[in-house]
Amino acid sequence: MSSLLVSKHQIKRMFKNQKKIIFLLMFFAFMVEFFFTVILSTSTIRQFAESYFKLMPPMVKQMLGFMGDGFVSSQFIAFGFGHPALLFILCFVSISIAGRYITAEIEGRSIELLAIRILPRNKIIFSTYFFILITILAIYFSMISGSFLGGEIMGVSDDVPFMLLIKMAGIGILFFAAISAIVTFISSIHSERGMALAWNIGLILFLFVFDALIRLWPKVSFLKPYSLFNWYQPVNIATGKYNLLIGIPLLSIILISFLIATVYKFNRRDL
Repeated sequence: MSSLLVSKHQIKRMFKNQKKIIFLLMFFAFMVEFFFTVILSTSTIRQFAESYFKLMPPMVKQMLGFMGDGFVSSQFIAFGFGHPALLFILCFVSISIAGRYITAEIEGRSIELLAIRILPRNKIIFSTYFFILITILAIYFSMISGSFLGGEIMGVSDDVPFMLLIKMAGIGILFFAAISAIVTFISSIHSERGMALAWNIGLILFLFVFDALIRLWPKVSFLKPYSLFNWYQPVNIATGKYNLLIGIPLLSIILISFLIATVYKFNRRDL
């Protein structure tokens, strides 16, 4: 069954081309989480961070998901999981890979694309999506490793339960898998890589700005459940405010719906 959906040759080709970048991103993710664990364990730096966050305007603290006067230890780690740099990486990894191995294949009329005229078309979609998932899993593995190893070295592992790291990573993987399904769909309906990148980047920026405005502007806070980024809030996960009964089914529906739409449209388009 897997051989009908995924091309091993395509996966190997993508890994060969992208392995240096993937390892670099894994190292960066590891260091970010390790750094936040160091902040948690070093009292002087932690006091400075607490003072800094207390000086922030209430609207900014609300956008970050922190409104209390005292910090919960796990919030430091959660800030790391939701760091803008990591959000940027996880979003644009899927945009870059989908644009390179779907839209660019169509635009350049590659050998792999010509081959699917006699083989199942699904392979180019599922191979690319599968590789994106592998990359996301690798990055989250590095994030968990950075937090866990940092906690063991600094002696603060009891402050951040390992299962909380797994929970934040699990929801994060599901969230970015849904984002990747949307990105894959957009990439599959365009024949020019530049156009696909523009649409994908524009969509991600719109979703991010929309979420920020909702958090900063109290009058439209009722729209928060309709913001996609609202369903990846590591701080809410750490403090028990994340609604798992809505978040997980919603992200799963988005993921499955866009994958089905991608396969349907790609199988019927002119290559």
